[in-house]
Amino acid sequence: MTKSKKIAFFAPIKPPDHPIPSGDRLIAQNLMKALELAGYEVALASRYICYSKRSNTEILAERKSGAISEAERILAEYKALAPHERPDIWITYHPYCKAPDWIGPIVSKELGIPYINVEAARTGQGGPEDEWAPWRSEAQTGIKQADLHLVFKPTDRAYLTELLGDDTKLRNIPPFMDTDIGTVEPISLLSHWNPDTPVLITTGMMRKGKKDKNFYMLAETLSNMTNQDWNLVVVGGGPEEENIRAAFSDIPQERTHWTGQVEHSQVLSWMKASSIFIWPGWKEPIGMVYLEAQLQGLPVIAYESMGVPLVVEHGVTGLLAPEGDEEAMQENIRQLLANKQLRQDMGKAGRKRVLQEHSIEAAAKRLGEVLEVV
Repeated sequence: MTKSKKIAFFAPIKPPDHPIPSGDRLIAQNLMKALELAGYEVALASRYICYSKRSNTEILAERKSGAISEAERILAEYKALAPHERPDIWITYHPYCKAPDWIGPIVSKELGIPYINVEAARTGQGGPEDEWAPWRSEAQTGIKQADLHLVFKPTDRAYLTELLGDDTKLRNIPPFMDTDIGTVEPISLLSHWNPDTPVLITTGMMRKGKKDKNFYMLAETLSNMTNQDWNLVVVGGGPEEENIRAAFSDIPQERTHWTGQVEHSQVLSWMKASSIFIWPGWKEPIGMVYLEAQLQGLPVIAYESMGVPLVVEHGVTGLLAPEGDEEAMQENIRQLLANKQLRQDMGKAGRKRVLQEHSIEAAAKRLGEVLEVV
């Protein structure tokens, strides 16, 4: 770049500094870091939340009205600056059916700057009556106005190609994470556990929807494998914790340890102390947690669902079963439990792959290449 370009960044689902952790928040944070590493000046343009859990049309009207007012506020703020101090590019992360972007199109058009979307998506909301259709229409109106789309997943690419009519505005970006996290020390496992017994670890927010569904799938899989030699660490908490614990009740209590909700650093320490990371990944868009586990040297057990194969290479960094095939997943678990060398080889391969292909440094290089021509 001949000069440092300024980027106005916006995440309509929730701002990157929102107090509630989530995969979306983490990706937004890492995206801002990668853009800065690529040489851009990145500033959060707004903390306005367009997202809604409910499809109510009154909420839609309220969110849209608030967004338009926020766009006017931002424009007034930018226009008070000297031209060279204003943003050169607007980037919106993850506009989709429940979180349309009304702000970016307005501001970028008024300022005459490129409007770029990252991970614009069509998610599973719908059904016979498709109560989210009005929201989706609003999201698609904004998505169609983008000058460029940065795409993580093949499913998003297919959706955008159909929506836009071709793929000329689409550019692929590999999923990535911040690998510069310092040294992670393993936590002490339970004293009554045999140190030679492999430890499975799983982690997720315990809430209704995809998360509790994945926990229930895992509970059923493992409950039918209690004749195998393994112990299990379950990391996480949330409103569905009691129900999820009940789903694992067929597994002997002494073989399972529940940590509750812990700090992220402790999640990594539990991973470091374990042998295999297991999470079904049903309907998992990307699965940043798989990158975190592989960075800690863990092989992965999961289903070959949606975005999981983007970050886990079957037979190299983990073992993936066809989605919903419980017997195949159980066979994969047995294979890794029985072969310590395979676990270690896959763990090393996973860590190497994350560092080389899914680091912020790798993403910064790709982002620089893509945005250089904007």
